[in-house]
Amino acid sequence: MPPLGDRRAHVRLEVVGTLWGSLEWSESTRVINISTTGLLIESPAPLAPESRQSVSLIADGELIVVDAEVRRFARKIHDDGLPDYLIALEFIAPPLQLVNWVEKLSPGTDQIV
Repeated sequence: MPPLGDRRAHVRLEVVGTLWGSLEWSESTRVINISTTGLLIESPAPLAPESRQSVSLIADGELIVVDAEVRRFARKIHDDGLPDYLIALEFIAPPLQLVNWVEKLSPGTDQIV
């Protein structure tokens, strides 16, 4: 019989050693600038340097999902004292649709500012 107050419906198992897991969290952010190789965003939460992230963009009304790697970030404090983070992400194998869309936006630029 379970102890009083234990309302678990399923058995829990003790984990011995390291057990890796993952967490998926979706947050809308402001894109500061974008190029064919990456983008700079403003986010309320920091991202770990060199971590891989899945980025979803809507280009010409279509959803484009691309993997990106965090290259650097900097903390930015607003007048109200709340922090935001400027995060530079480099695309990993961006799809041709994304490359073409970015080139239409700003011809002749291929760098994150």
